[in-house]
Amino acid sequence: MTVLSILVVSCMGDLYMQANTILCAKLRLCLPLGSGEYYSYKTMDFSLSTYYNAFDVEKQYDVDLSNVNDTLQRVTNSLAHSPDAICQDEQLLEDLIDLSHSFLSLDSKQRKQVAYLISSSFNNACHNTKQLLDMGDFMDSIDILKAVLERFGYLIFVTLSFLGKEEFPGSGNSRSKQSSVNWKTNCTEVEDALAAITTCLQLDLSKIFVTTPEKNQFLEMFIRPIFHLMELPDRMKSISIKALMFRNIAFSVTRHSLASVVQNLIMQALTYYPHLPPYMAELLFTLNSQFDYPSLTEDLLREISQLEFNSNDSNGPKAVSEFLIKLSELSPRIILKQMSSTAQLLDNSNQSLRCSVVETCGNIVIDILKSEAQNPESIDEHMEHQNMQIDGLLNLLEERFLDQNPFVRTKSIQAITKICSSSARIPKRRQGFMLIAVRSLGDKSTLVRRNAIKLMCKLLLTHPFSATHGTQLTHSVWSERLKEAESELNKYMPVTSYTKKKEDGKDSDDDNENSPSDSDIDHEELNESMMEQESRLPDKATLIKLKLTVQYYQDAIEFIEAIEEGTSVASSLLFSKNRNEVLEAMDFLVLSDAYGIENSQKGIRRMLHLVWMKGSSDEGKSISSHLIDCYKQLFLTAPPNASASQTAILFAKNLIGLTFSASVADLASLEKLLCLLYEAKLIHNEVINVLWHIYNKAGSQEPEYNEANVHGAIIILGMLSSSDASIVQRGLDSLLRIGLGDIGKHDLQLCKFSCSTLSKVIKSNTNTGSDFNTSGDPVAYLRNILLLYTENTEWYEVAEQAITAIFKISPDPIKVCTDFLKVKAEQAFECDNEQQSQAIFLSQLFFIVGHIGIQTIEYLEKLETLFKKKKHEAERKPEDKNEEGENELEMIGGTSEDDFTDAVIYIKERELLFGDNSLLARFGPLVKEVCSNNHMYSDEMLQRSAVLCLGKLMCISSKFCEENLPLFITIMEKSSDPVIRSNCVLGLGDMAVCFNNLVDENTDFLYRRLTDDNIMVQRTCLMTVTFLILAGQVKVKGQLSSMAKCLEHPDQSISDMCRLFFSELATKDNAIYNGFIDIFSGLSSDAELSKDSMKRIIKFLVGFIDKEKHQKQLSEKLLVRLTKCQTESQWEDVAYVLSAIPYKNDSITQAIEGGYKMVQARD
Repeated sequence: MTVLSILVVSCMGDLYMQANTILCAKLRLCLPLGSGEYYSYKTMDFSLSTYYNAFDVEKQYDVDLSNVNDTLQRVTNSLAHSPDAICQDEQLLEDLIDLSHSFLSLDSKQRKQVAYLISSSFNNACHNTKQLLDMGDFMDSIDILKAVLERFGYLIFVTLSFLGKEEFPGSGNSRSKQSSVNWKTNCTEVEDALAAITTCLQLDLSKIFVTTPEKNQFLEMFIRPIFHLMELPDRMKSISIKALMFRNIAFSVTRHSLASVVQNLIMQALTYYPHLPPYMAELLFTLNSQFDYPSLTEDLLREISQLEFNSNDSNGPKAVSEFLIKLSELSPRIILKQMSSTAQLLDNSNQSLRCSVVETCGNIVIDILKSEAQNPESIDEHMEHQNMQIDGLLNLLEERFLDQNPFVRTKSIQAITKICSSSARIPKRRQGFMLIAVRSLGDKSTLVRRNAIKLMCKLLLTHPFSATHGTQLTHSVWSERLKEAESELNKYMPVTSYTKKKEDGKDSDDDNENSPSDSDIDHEELNESMMEQESRLPDKATLIKLKLTVQYYQDAIEFIEAIEEGTSVASSLLFSKNRNEVLEAMDFLVLSDAYGIENSQKGIRRMLHLVWMKGSSDEGKSISSHLIDCYKQLFLTAPPNASASQTAILFAKNLIGLTFSASVADLASLEKLLCLLYEAKLIHNEVINVLWHIYNKAGSQEPEYNEANVHGAIIILGMLSSSDASIVQRGLDSLLRIGLGDIGKHDLQLCKFSCSTLSKVIKSNTNTGSDFNTSGDPVAYLRNILLLYTENTEWYEVAEQAITAIFKISPDPIKVCTDFLKVKAEQAFECDNEQQSQAIFLSQLFFIVGHIGIQTIEYLEKLETLFKKKKHEAERKPEDKNEEGENELEMIGGTSEDDFTDAVIYIKERELLFGDNSLLARFGPLVKEVCSNNHMYSDEMLQRSAVLCLGKLMCISSKFCEENLPLFITIMEKSSDPVIRSNCVLGLGDMAVCFNNLVDENTDFLYRRLTDDNIMVQRTCLMTVTFLILAGQVKVKGQLSSMAKCLEHPDQSISDMCRLFFSELATKDNAIYNGFIDIFSGLSSDAELSKDSMKRIIKFLVGFIDKEKHQKQLSEKLLVRLTKCQTESQWEDVAYVLSAIPYKNDSITQAIEGGYKMVQARD
């Protein structure tokens, strides 16, 4: 009977199905048929262990490949007839082994045939074996089944090994076309082999392999090549292959007890292959979810918790960390079971491991909270246990906020942020989270601070107090609500005479001696009060609700106070060196303003100064562009249903509000920002029209057009005019009529801002001053303001802006100033009105003279620049000359730039203050006379104006400066008026820029003002010296110690300014290193400076000496000084500096350990 006849018979009907199936299986495996009839079967020698142990994938096997195609044809025919032929024909087995051993030497077509032949034959053999095992009639054929499986198993093992070794140039999309084809073919062959192994692993191999070692060896032939296949990253990207590999490994663990082998292989994969940790986590997740086998994961976690890594090993801890994190995302509950073991990694010195445990805890908490949200009916059953688990994990996370490594601290904050981002709420812990986040804002690591800000943002966005009163968190509003709730609750509290006294303030809670005793309380009155209150008590539910309401408001206020503290700290981080941190701080301030945090406005105003910052963050976002986005969101965003006019009014009022209580620095930064906003077309013409409308309402009694709003409107208009001068042209008549008219004369602040705005108007191309499209001459209006007599000191600010405007808009400002200066002088010296003070006239005159002198210099420099520009244009385009301009260009061409520059210098040095025809020259001696005789001319404002005028005139001519410098320094030293001393400091700073050689020898007088009695003078001096040193205008000659002492100044602004100075100085050619010895000598010899303060200053300065070469050289110099110290105090100072410098060597260590006695012994 042939196989074909059996197959035909098997299809004849269901009655013969089972019998024929058994018969077919026995025939294919050459088993006894019964009735004494047998097919011949000859056992061949094949030792699986011998072949398995001898195989080496790297070995080149010597195989005859001359007749490969014939061999392939022969073995294919044999196996197609019957897979069990591999046990009958010894030559067939040898041919298959030779083909598999020479797999890499075959061409692609032959490889494909060999791989398919082995995989399909093995798959068929496994199916046949499964049929026999299922029928139970296999006891007589165990050896034969085992032999077939061993032979095909070895062939599959060899084939998979070579498939895993096959190379494919490039990776992913970078592969060539041919390489991609070969890769797809390889993947198909691997899939076929893995599918055959899956069929094999589904068998009950314990029935075939009697001993465990035999079975394990057979299974390892499949598992080890699978793990080798995983070593190629691209292989793991194939979803189908990955699924087959995971399925086979899972079968080997769950059905064949190969967990220990797989565990070792997983550990090896984690140790040596950086791309495998996430996939190993997925493998374990597959085992847990699809095969319900968590034991391997738990054993693996226990083994990982006991690992000890070499201090130089970074790959191992990193791989384990990635594995734990991925596993916590997929199977968090299993890690929770082994948390006691996993938590041991927190004691590991490696930061990656600690980070992974922290992130794992966060993922576990999120999973528990999600499960509660998805299954609310099961909350009551396990509520207490789950709350304990969550509290334990959150406590662990909070502990890591104090970890010594900043990355671990950062990971803790990120874990908390992730938890707060989930839909679940943890109201009881949010207050603690906020306090920890605020505390972390003071961390020395910028990474920690950035993430702390993100956590605060998340806590603010998801705050739990929006249910009853909306999202706003205004402190004053919530405090009022709390008072109302408490008063409502107190209505139901018993009242006695004692409590009334307490409420009236007659009793003190702080003094324990005044606490009520039994004799102080009238018990009868108390009983009556309690009975009366009890009769008025509402039901129990109402009382509970009132108490809960009070507690709710108290919690809200605590939360708001924590946010306000964080907002204050975030404002100080706006000027961090890390740009990303600055961006985070800006976003938080914008968010806190949206939620009504009251002190966020201070931070938003400080944000203005970021407009000057250059560069971009790591993500490419520049600070200034992000500032524009923030201010657009804050002040230039209207409700979606607002009309165009409503939007314009809203934007105008918002912009005006920015000017309220703004300092000069705030206004300068605001002007720069508004120009950027206008250029970005975020401020439209409708807004400008509203601003002009508000300005035209100056003097109106309507509350919405009060003085502050009108001032703000003209300030904003002036700022926008810097970007588009045509804005001034629109309201030029209003400027002259209101700002420079009668209203402006009574409101000098309005007049000042109007003059400033007028100075930005576009001039006509003609040379007359009446070309403005107005009903009057602007210069005449400005002249009238300057000739105004007033005792209001605000006039001086107006005069400064008016003179500046004249020099900008007048075609001949020198003539205009000469004319009104003569008139002003006549007013001062021919004052007949008893109600008008001559001292005021002189004060105004001196102020005008000084500012005209400064503006004249600036005007001459502009003329010089204009001359050079025209000359360069003439030289560049000589062919463009026309007849009208030919003579002018010829004149320019005949004059060199040096000649023109020399002429300007001569005018400044010899003409302005010494020329016979110069008007300013007449005032120089007069100003000097007033300044020299301060007792005779004792009016305070007159002296201030005179000294200020003298300082400005000294900036014009070096001759005049040299003549009057001793007088000026004397005034700075001996004047009792701090304003005069401050002006002298500023004047001396300007002179240092103009005539460096004259002032350089007198800088000591300037540094003395750092210790002035008045804080304003100290601050002015520090700012001036800071500018001069950083700009390179003065040479530092040992005075840096005076600057360094300001680091310990009690005034925080001076201390901060000094820190900023040294931070900037450190960037300039090792300036701190070069001057460190002089600084230290000055600090050490200063008897007024405490030792603690000196040590803090030294520690701060040493931080800027970061080059090892400089540290070494400085240490060697100080070591020499250490051996020459004459007193113990000197020795201690030097020893402290040496200990503060990071560089150390044996000589320094021995010298410090020896102490001062060693030096004393030398003496």
